[in-house]
Amino acid sequence: MPRPPARITRTANIRVDQVAGLFESQLETLISRLTDELYVKLKTEVPPGPGTPVVTGTLIGSWRKESVDRFKGRVFVSSKLNPNGSDTQDYAPAVMFGQSMPPSWKGRYAPGKTPKTTGTPAVVIRYPENIMNEIIQTRLSKILRRITGGI
Repeated sequence: MPRPPARITRTANIRVDQVAGLFESQLETLISRLTDELYVKLKTEVPPGPGTPVVTGTLIGSWRKESVDRFKGRVFVSSKLNPNGSDTQDYAPAVMFGQSMPPSWKGRYAPGKTPKTTGTPAVVIRYPENIMNEIIQTRLSKILRRITGGI
């Protein structure tokens, strides 16, 4: 049975104000990779379960990502017109978070239950947040190990 690798340790006198500099590039990479993973899941995962519902494909095709600054990534729905003339930003908050719901939903979160979406799998409310939480719980430690070289 092979021996486990020797532990890498490092001792140094580092002032508190120098700590941030040691981890800036790792943090920048971590944020970029988490943003990438969220973006891919939002564009590929569909209900049942957390995922972007597909009726016309406009919403799932509207996801965009950007690096806001070194330490902030953003995944968002761009404004995109549907074949029927509606804009994704008109209904995306209702589908994703149950906010600004259309009158036809009668105050209840109803993707998959309206005449237009009948027969599509039920949507999990707040699914973008649920997907991000899943990524953090299942992938964060692996990403950190890759970034830091296992330290």
